[in-house]
Amino acid sequence: MLHIGLLGCGIWGRNILNDLITLGAAVTVCDPDADRRQRALQHGALAVTNQPDALCNCDGLIVATPATTHLTVLTQIRSFGKPIFVEKPLTTSYADAVAISRLSLPPTFLMHIWRYHAGVQLLGDLARSGELGEVLLLKTTRTNWTSPRTDTDSLWTLAPHDLTIGLEILGHIPAPRAAIVERHGTAIRSMTALLGNRPGLVIDVSTRYADKRREVRLHGTEGVAVLADETVNYVDIWRGTDQTPPDARLHERRFFDAAPPLQRELAAFLNYLRGGEPPVSDLAEGIEVVRVLEELIALSQKNA
Repeated sequence: MLHIGLLGCGIWGRNILNDLITLGAAVTVCDPDADRRQRALQHGALAVTNQPDALCNCDGLIVATPATTHLTVLTQIRSFGKPIFVEKPLTTSYADAVAISRLSLPPTFLMHIWRYHAGVQLLGDLARSGELGEVLLLKTTRTNWTSPRTDTDSLWTLAPHDLTIGLEILGHIPAPRAAIVERHGTAIRSMTALLGNRPGLVIDVSTRYADKRREVRLHGTEGVAVLADETVNYVDIWRGTDQTPPDARLHERRFFDAAPPLQRELAAFLNYLRGGEPPVSDLAEGIEVVRVLEELIALSQKNA
């Protein structure tokens, strides 16, 4: 049985703990909060601690602490020499991301969960196959009301998902071109951004919507494919060009395995620890996501 050290057991950390146990791993949780440690035991943790050094003999480590603490936490655990899986975003500043790159870490990967969503992977297959013709546009929408995260603003909470969806479907993160943000004081609560061209990537993220939306649209010269929500198990495909009349377009609903993406990415990490292929998102990818987000913020200030 693999023994995993989980650093951080807040709202999302508990989900990670539950899925690790479901996947057959033993988990020791490290968290400075006594109540969280107690809840971790109630959820099935093997042991709990408030000292990161207690995890030095684990087979692998998962960092689920607030993103603003990642540089400090990774500095503390790098000497253990164990593979590391870090929750997104890697950091909330490019300066911290560069500092992390200089830590000489053991193998380190990012938990970019939407790259493990089977619907997003299906859209990637459609893009690469040419089934929709030339890919012209990828558009993502990610909205809800407020956020439980208090260490950073909405942009860093939401937008990393959309950039990595772009990476999974298009094969790269397009170059930023323009961005507009909604600021409340110093906090960004919404952003609409444009990256690349033919294919372009448009991301729309906000914590100012009363309704939760998660949509991914892939537009090609010969059709459009839509993942309507993170919870559905199908992609809708409409075949037709920009000249096809509504009554002449063809519709297909293509289904996929709706296994939970968090469980899939954790299974990938456990498989790697057993000698399998590494998780898809390496440290360099995490750094690039942070760099692009900072560039988008700079563009929003330039365009203000």
